[in-house]
Amino acid sequence: MPNPLKFLPMIFAQSGKQELERIPETSSEVTESLEDVLQYNHAMETGLAVAYAVGLTAVHRARPEGGAGAAKALDLASGPGRYTMCLNTYLKYGEVTGVDLSPLMLEVSQSNAREENLEGRVSFELGDVSDLTNFENDLFDLSSFTDAAHHLKDLAAVGKVLCEMDRVTKPDGLVMVMDLARLRTADLTERYVNLIGADYLKMGIPYFFNQFRDSMYAAWTCSELATAIPRNSRRVWCHLFAKDLPTVQIILGLPVGRRRVFLRKGYPWGPDDCPVPKNYSLEWFFARLTLFSARPNFTPAARAA
Repeated sequence: MPNPLKFLPMIFAQSGKQELERIPETSSEVTESLEDVLQYNHAMETGLAVAYAVGLTAVHRARPEGGAGAAKALDLASGPGRYTMCLNTYLKYGEVTGVDLSPLMLEVSQSNAREENLEGRVSFELGDVSDLTNFENDLFDLSSFTDAAHHLKDLAAVGKVLCEMDRVTKPDGLVMVMDLARLRTADLTERYVNLIGADYLKMGIPYFFNQFRDSMYAAWTCSELATAIPRNSRRVWCHLFAKDLPTVQIILGLPVGRRRVFLRKGYPWGPDDCPVPKNYSLEWFFARLTLFSARPNFTPAARAA
């Protein structure tokens, strides 16, 4: 875990006009190398587990009462399926479907589900997250899209995914999008990547480190991602990000007719089964402190429910 004092200069450096333009990823959206997929499969051993815990906590606090058991969840760009499986393990969604464009990721995620004895509760499908026509309207209690919006070529594509998520999610269900946020300058980005990504190199997963760097440059700023929120929606949408050093951002599409963001506090796990490795406990503390204490930005419903 990095020394938290090293973040203080970054907070000061983030203040000012946005200088760093977005640099889209040059690699394909589809991960085609087995070695790369296997490195990404270590997600729960890395700092990415902190982001997953943030996403799980946001859903836990925002979803309606009774949002588990027989409830259905959809997880887009599911990758090796680690976050997808967490939706069943920690949030108790009874039927979880992951969708990913990479056949190799699909193969690994299905293997992971078998190893965790989650077959029958968690399944994976090959598909394009911007085209969910094989799913009916109002089908899922939760739709999630984590750490993948920056892979898309433009904000129009991101907006299309959010509109599809809105469509397939029940009126009383929840939409959750979480992604990185681009920092103000290239120098600040390099400092942040090298600080956070040092553990990835120590673990011997250089692809994961390089992907993290590319993702930080390809990420949308908070103001950019806000423009992808559907404007012709029944839902009130809420945008959350830390004010001082916004490296992670969350968009929630609330149940129709509701404006209150969080219904409860706490976490969907006990002190002994938190998904964040103990060596990332301090990073997890600061992540939840800064994000969940931030004032939400609202985009109101554009049409009556």
